[in-house]
Amino acid sequence: MKEREHLSGWRSPAAELRFRSLEDVLWHELWPEPPAALTLPTRLGPTRAYRWPGAGDPVVLLHGTGGTALMWSPYVGRLGRPVVAVDSIGDVGRSQQQAPVRDVADLAGWLADVVDGLGLDRPDLAGTSYGGFLALALAAHHPDRVHSLGLVDPAGIAPLRLARFLLWGGAVMASSWLPGLLRRRAARRLRMPLLDDRRLLRMAFYAQRHHRARLLPPVLTDGELQAVAAPALVLAAERSEVFRPAELRARASALLPDARVATVAGAGHAVVLSHVDEVVDALAAFLGDVRS
Repeated sequence: MKEREHLSGWRSPAAELRFRSLEDVLWHELWPEPPAALTLPTRLGPTRAYRWPGAGDPVVLLHGTGGTALMWSPYVGRLGRPVVAVDSIGDVGRSQQQAPVRDVADLAGWLADVVDGLGLDRPDLAGTSYGGFLALALAAHHPDRVHSLGLVDPAGIAPLRLARFLLWGGAVMASSWLPGLLRRRAARRLRMPLLDDRRLLRMAFYAQRHHRARLLPPVLTDGELQAVAAPALVLAAERSEVFRPAELRARASALLPDARVATVAGAGHAVVLSHVDEVVDALAAFLGDVRS
C-alpha cells in the first residue's frame, strides 16, 4: 500500500494574506519591538522561528495544532532563559511546507534541521499538544540532539480520545457565537481562554476554513518512546479533553526512561493558556535542574 503523504497549505494566496494581516495586528500589539524573525531552510520547507534574547541556554518552544509561535508570548521573559518559538511546519504559521511528510522520521529530520539552523547543539525543547509530539519525535529519532524535554499535555504518549475531543471542539465553536457574558462563562466551563477574545476566535475559525491541515497523526510506538534518552518533564492536564490523564501519566512513567510526571490541577487541554503561572513555574524549575 502506498504511504499517505501529508502536505498542508492555504486554499489561496489571498486567504493566507488575510490571515497574516490579522496575525500582524496581534504581533504589533504584543511586541511593538518585535523579536528577531528567522527563516530557516529545512528538508520540508522554509521554517519561521522567533528569538527573544536572554541569559543562558535557549529553550525552543513548539506550539499545538492550529496555533503559531505567538501563543508563547506570556512565557517570554519568565522562564529565565532566551526563548526561540517555532512556527511548526504544516500548520497556520509562517513556515512554508514544500515537501510532504510520510512518517515520524520526516518530522524528526525537519526539527533537526531547525535546530541546526538555529546553531544549537543539544537544546532544551518544550512543547504542548502536537508540539510535544514533535519534540518527542526528535528525541526518539535523534537522541543525541536533545538535552531535555518539557511536555505539556503532549500528544504522542497516550491515545487520543477522538470523540471527546470532537465534542469539546464543537462546544467551543458553538460557544463562540454567544454574547459576551455567556461566552466568558463558557470559557471557564470549557477551560478555553480563547473564548474571551473574539479576535483570536476569528483567526482560529478563519484558519479552519481556509487552511488545509494535513498533519501526520501524533502516534509514537513504545519503542520510539523508550529510545528517548533526554530527561523529560511531563505535565498532564487534570481534566484534559484530549487524553486520559491517568493513562498519560502511566505511559510516560513506564516508557520514558527519565521522566518526571506531574498534574496541573483543574486544567484542560488548553493548559498553556489557562494556567500560565503553573506551567511557567514547573518549566522554569525543571530547566534550572537539568542545566545546573
